[in-house]
Amino acid sequence: VEDMATPDTCVCRTDDGQLVEGLRAAMLETVIPRGSGDRVMVRVFSPPPPKVGRILEREPGRSRALVQLEGDAGGRVVPLDYDAICHYVGRHEDD
Repeated sequence: VEDMATPDTCVCRTDDGQLVEGLRAAMLETVIPRGSGDRVMVRVFSPPPPKVGRILEREPGRSRALVQLEGDAGGRVVPLDYDAICHYVGRHEDD
């Protein structure tokens, strides 16, 4: 996902670099990373912007994960449904 064009639609970039506009959430599949400590984008706060965090623990049977938020005072840890997070492959401030 490159951008949220409206609250209901987004712009996505394919693996081969093409932009696809006007996609709805129901058309997409959330990708949850498998590696320990992998980074995720968290979009649960109102208003945006989204936050980035690291998965500390997965609960596959409950479809949720414990996520430590980056850049948050004290490194807050929050339990989040898989639908509230997705694999983050963007740059990190340390990159």
